[in-house]
Amino acid sequence: MLNSVGYIDAGTGSYLLAAIASGAAGSWFFLRSQMAKLRGRGKSAASTDQAPEPTPTDS
Repeated sequence: MLNSVGYIDAGTGSYLLAAIASGAAGSWFFLRSQMAKLRGRGKSAASTDQAPEPTPTDS
């Protein structure tokens, strides 16, 4: 029974490898976006909530 517990077939192994790789890539991009926000280089929530200023029209 213990010998079959440690066995991972090819399909399961590739699924686990893909899950680990995508988690690592997602974590990397999350950390990069958070660092950009800390440095002030990312989009802030306040800049997207503001309406554009109306332009005066000459009548």
